[in-house]
Amino acid sequence: MLGNQYFLSRKYFEAINELEKTLQKYPTNKSAKKKLIICYVKTGKVFTALELFEELVMEDVDCIINTDPILDDCPCPEIIYEIENTVAYQDEKEKEVALGILWLYCDLDSSVNHFGLLETKDERIEKIILLLKTKTKQIQR
Repeated sequence: MLGNQYFLSRKYFEAINELEKTLQKYPTNKSAKKKLIICYVKTGKVFTALELFEELVMEDVDCIINTDPILDDCPCPEIIYEIENTVAYQDEKEKEVALGILWLYCDLDSSVNHFGLLETKDERIEKIILLLKTKTKQIQR
């Protein structure tokens, strides 16, 4: 799949076009959704990423939690580092949403912490936080 090749080459804008086409043909393709979420965050479409992220975590949160950064060639650690150290966002909410999303690919607790920093009445974010906290409790058992 061309979208995957662009993603692996870190050509996120090109990957978006191809991954969106893939999802039009195969709307249940979780791998394409996972990559597209990262592409949206990386290209500054954080709230578009949030919509797809919410859909995917409600459907199958484990598909993101079980990402192996090395085997899946996941760029999240590098993107997280960039966001925490150099990338400027419109506001703190956008930054914390981006970090909350990306951290779930690497570390559930860090994702919960970043989403928890959001002081918002956004129903989507509240649903995500509740789901992630429930998942944390399940894992701790």
